[in-house]
Amino acid sequence: MTDGAFSLSPPGSFRLSADRAFQDEVRRELDLLLERVRNCAAAPSVAGVLLTGSFARGEGTIIPHPGTKSRWLSDVECLVVVKGGVVSKREIQRSMRQVERDTNSDRGNAERGIKVELRAILTQGMTRLRPAIFTRELCEHAKLLWGDPAAIPVPSASSSGEAISKYDAFRLLNNRIIEQIAVRSEYADRVSDSTAIAYSLAKFWIDLGTSLSVFLGCYRPGYRSRQKPVEDALRAHQEILGAEMCGRFISRFRNAMAQKLGQAGFSSGDPAHEFSEAVEIAHATWNWESGQLLGTSTAAGDWRGIFARLSSLETAAQRLRDWARVLRQPSQLRQLGPRAMLAAARVGSLATLIYGTGCVIDFFWDEIGSGRGRGTEMAAELCRALAVEAQDASERRRLLTRATLGAWEKYLRFAAV
Repeated sequence: MTDGAFSLSPPGSFRLSADRAFQDEVRRELDLLLERVRNCAAAPSVAGVLLTGSFARGEGTIIPHPGTKSRWLSDVECLVVVKGGVVSKREIQRSMRQVERDTNSDRGNAERGIKVELRAILTQGMTRLRPAIFTRELCEHAKLLWGDPAAIPVPSASSSGEAISKYDAFRLLNNRIIEQIAVRSEYADRVSDSTAIAYSLAKFWIDLGTSLSVFLGCYRPGYRSRQKPVEDALRAHQEILGAEMCGRFISRFRNAMAQKLGQAGFSSGDPAHEFSEAVEIAHATWNWESGQLLGTSTAAGDWRGIFARLSSLETAAQRLRDWARVLRQPSQLRQLGPRAMLAAARVGSLATLIYGTGCVIDFFWDEIGSGRGRGTEMAAELCRALAVEAQDASERRRLLTRATLGAWEKYLRFAAV
């Protein structure tokens, strides 16, 4: 973005991957993706395609692979800006999902791990984007791959000078916890390899640092510019996590940055130990950040305290918006089921139910999977809420994780846009 406007930046006109050896490969794949968008049923409504995320920052992670020559670890994330009143919203959504399926299911793409995510937003919706981590990085790094620059409004938040909300940073932490339980479940089921696990952990440490950076007033909209301010701030505020834990986090954060930027490999040690360390530090960070938002230095208490704290953090406007989003989609409402709706009503909202469940699963992973002690109590209550039935403890945990992920994908993941 230059001078308050998105400039046209065709694939290949800027750095795409952390490893320059894969630059041409990424350019070719983006050209094919744009061709699919231009030929889809919703094409007449498309004003432009903005590349966001790691590839827009020139930090996309691709590593050599002996069989397929490349393995894509970073997803290709695009914001498709559409004009209202040209094609129905249903057709826009259907077309974006079809382009995703066509791209991701292509045999060669699937073998290399290429995954595309397209998020559609109306042109008027661009102007209403609030100050947030996503918006700041969109304005700073997004590249208009194709379209009319004059038709792509720049979010007003880019020039408002308003600081990123700490609530947005806390939401980022909760989203990454949800993603983390998915990877832990795949590892438990032996369906994820060491490279995928190592990459997911690297992303987790980086976003944990990003979340903390907003609370510590040192956020920067890029990995390279973010690393030193985060490390310096944590050294200056070791009381947040304690000196020992703070030192471990800085070490993990630095190594994750080196991995993400192609300066170190993705060899993984003992995943079980690394997951345990990640959840230990994430739990402490979650307690500190939520305490900062609530003005308290005490921890959340027992596992039910997680739901109580999330509910206390939610404003009436957020709660109303959450219910309105659900009620506007009656078909998805039926998929959710009456038990989950009642459980959501008890804790305040669907968002609180989903994020609270994800945190409980992650923070008490071993206990829930053991089928003993309070793990039995936690699993029973969560299973009732999400209509999960299983006799075996590990199976209950797996199905709870799947149900939580499904609800998160449908109702929360793209709520900001």
